[in-house]
Amino acid sequence: MNKYRESVEYYLYNRQKVKESKVLDDQKWSTIIEGIFKKYEGTEVGKLMQLKYVQKLPEQNIFELLNVEKTTYYVWRNRLVNEITLQAAYLRLIKPF
Repeated sequence: MNKYRESVEYYLYNRQKVKESKVLDDQKWSTIIEGIFKKYEGTEVGKLMQLKYVQKLPEQNIFELLNVEKTTYYVWRNRLVNEITLQAAYLRLIKPF
């Protein structure tokens, strides 16, 4: 499990708040998050992001709406979190070790 998942999901769940922040690190996080939302717009992963982080639906509802198995949902979510974690490490927002 990605040890940064909780931090990454904080920024995903609080996308608008972070976007409006004047704090430099928050602005960097916002750049990452907005880029990810744009990258996956119109895809199944993009739909997952909308349902989970914008609409904040329970996981069971998301499985049903996307018509995916639980394992597929977690694979997509983990890939997403890992991609954001790598970008955050590159921008030195988190320490990888």
